Amino acid sequence: MIKAKILRKIRRIFNNPKRWVSGRPVDGTLGGNAPLSLLEVSQPDPCQIAGQTLPEFPGYVAIEVTNVCNLRCKHCHYRFGLEHYTRDRGFINWKTLKKVLSEVHGYNIPVLMNYDGEPLMHQDFLNFLKYAQELGLNTYFNTNGTLFDAEFADSIVQFYRGSIFFSVDGDREWFQRIRVPANYDEVVKNLLYFIKVNEKFGWPITVGVSLCNFGQSSEERQKFLNKWIDRVNYISMGEVNDKFGTVISDPMIDFTIKKRPICLVPWQTCGICHNGDVIPCSIYVTRANTANAIMGNIHEESLKNIWQGEHYQKFRQMVAQERYQESFCNRCQRWRSQFLFNKSRMGDIEVERNGLWTTFRNMNKGNLNFRGSP
Repeated sequence: MIKAKILRKIRRIFNNPKRWVSGRPVDGTLGGNAPLSLLEVSQPDPCQIAGQTLPEFPGYVAIEVTNVCNLRCKHCHYRFGLEHYTRDRGFINWKTLKKVLSEVHGYNIPVLMNYDGEPLMHQDFLNFLKYAQELGLNTYFNTNGTLFDAEFADSIVQFYRGSIFFSVDGDREWFQRIRVPANYDEVVKNLLYFIKVNEKFGWPITVGVSLCNFGQSSEERQKFLNKWIDRVNYISMGEVNDKFGTVISDPMIDFTIKKRPICLVPWQTCGICHNGDVIPCSIYVTRANTANAIMGNIHEESLKNIWQGEHYQKFRQMVAQERYQESFCNRCQRWRSQFLFNKSRMGDIEVERNGLWTTFRNMNKGNLNFRGSP
């Protein structure tokens, strides 16, 4: 094992901003090009990189209740029908869901209740959330809001104590351009009704809205922030990537990266597909029937055994040794989120930034249950 003194020295080297970036990072999310300080570049622990230690279980897991979606969003590379999407469409069954949640229950970790697809397309999704709630799990999910009607809102506030992120992406013009064939007015109506009901019940559910950076100006992003920040807990604005995980948007935070960090994901989380296949990352979800994408299947062995198993360990070794050409990791830039910048305040709004997302947190709204990732 690496000795504690050496370990501290390695961490200091890893976290030295001069090792990672050139010049001064600048934030143009809302205009102004404000200078930023790089606080930390998060990586796996040196002992983990060396293969000496491994977390007993993932820090959080994502469950694909379905890979079916009712939209054809312009920037979505995961929907069924694209040439690279080699999987069959499907819906998770109760046996698979219960097997995963019963094991996760013992580790007190957050659970993302969607991965690919729109979760509300599953006819049992509300009951899935009820079951997870009965187990005492901390869950969250993302939705496009089209199916989140008044009936669904009235039902979910009765029992749910998790977090929900709605994909809105800007004003009517931007929304209609991106989220085909969704109707902006209908989605906003659904969201405002849910917010009203959530308020009536004492704000039991943490609510966020997200914007994918598809070319909106800083002025348009500011208007989006102004429209929603007093109504919700969080607003997240993030970059757009292609099917390989490569950022294709003009980044809102401008900084020059000198070195690619070791990706945290293989030591942090995993995804469970609707058929029980376990994959290491969402970048693999469109091609999760290929040999090097599947770490195992939860119907054949426990998630813990898969997480600690030989296949997964070989995958981590590949990442640690930067042999990315052997995998879909080669062109991925999700690791940009490991560049953590200084937090700031805008009155009652806390602003948290990384290399992919900027999150605005309304400090005066609700109980802030959210513990996961948008």
